[in-house]
Amino acid sequence: MAIAVPFAMVVLWAKIASKNADAVTWGSDIYALLGMVLIAIALGIAAIAQPAWRERATDHAQFVTSELWLIFAALVLIHGSLAFLLERAAPGTNIDTYTFQRDACKSLLQGNDPYGATQANIFDSFHTEVFFGPGMVVNGRVQVGFQYPPLTLLWVVPGYLLGDVRYSYILAVIISAALSFAISPDKGGLGIVSVLLLSPATFLVENRCWTEPLVLMMLSATVYAAVRKRSWLPVALGLFLATKQYNFLALPFIGCFVWPFQWKAYWKLAGLSLAIGAATLLPFAIWNFRGLWHDLVLFHLAQPFRPDAVSFAVLFPFMLKLGPALLVAFMAWAIRVGMRNSAQFAAAYGVALLLLVSTSKQAFANYYFLVGQAFLLAVAALCGSSMKSTGRRSAQIEGASTPTE
Repeated sequence: MAIAVPFAMVVLWAKIASKNADAVTWGSDIYALLGMVLIAIALGIAAIAQPAWRERATDHAQFVTSELWLIFAALVLIHGSLAFLLERAAPGTNIDTYTFQRDACKSLLQGNDPYGATQANIFDSFHTEVFFGPGMVVNGRVQVGFQYPPLTLLWVVPGYLLGDVRYSYILAVIISAALSFAISPDKGGLGIVSVLLLSPATFLVENRCWTEPLVLMMLSATVYAAVRKRSWLPVALGLFLATKQYNFLALPFIGCFVWPFQWKAYWKLAGLSLAIGAATLLPFAIWNFRGLWHDLVLFHLAQPFRPDAVSFAVLFPFMLKLGPALLVAFMAWAIRVGMRNSAQFAAAYGVALLLLVSTSKQAFANYYFLVGQAFLLAVAALCGSSMKSTGRRSAQIEGASTPTE
């Protein structure tokens, strides 16, 4: 059932990607889009509830071969080549997410704090009113320096130095694919990464310079650490929490990584992860806390309702108030279910993000891209855990059948 969720999201991605960029409403298409969102929410919750998430052995687990790695390398080469060509064909100067990140990198490398500064407004008067809240554009300058966390800024600097900040996101997608395949290095895992590397939605997200590939990379690193390298988990989880403001949604699900559950182990993991995440903010907070707070929090709170959002609030405005209650209810239910592995962590994060986005004032392709990939990662983690269990049981059987001298 879990695998059905990302494929529902693929249909949603395709519809969003086909949208006219100059349109300001979805018209009657909004019903089909929200129908897909509703199906994804229902399937996601049902998948988390079913006992199939328990780690178990599987008879059809397939171990990695050199041929599969060669196919994976070919997919990476295809994706990287196409993404590079697309970035060259579309310079990005008419995309605000691109210009904001480009100019923030320039400011940082010149020794200036980008937070609390202003950015040039590249839109006409009509789109300025649609995209920005009242008072957020003054004399042709957007009253924000950099609206993403510092980890994002640091990540895109190498791409900026190479000529295009979007190169950093292409790399993030490739690393995400590598981590996902390393979690489940079999034919199923190869199919999962194929969706990421060949989906038009991925190229759209990279081309529009959305930051979700970095979030996905750190989510993939977190799940990989939980399945394969437990010693990396606090670092990976901490960096994941620091990649985007909405990642507070993952905090209630940290207990998935502590099983059998123990409060001491839970607080140790949570404390270390939060400390690592806070460390990425601290230098910039010391440099200019007021500017950091304005750009990361106040600017987003002042953003207007977008009628072109794929949100239930477009049809039912009361969902803006009901949505948070539904989100809290889901979190409470998910904790009560007793989730206990990395697959359920990724799935619960995906459902929580889906509930938040689909009932908010801004809901676009980048968020739904991440939701779908979170569920694909959950499937990879489930398969990876099954393979690991099978490997342990096979080793135990082999050891038991070997005579001792």
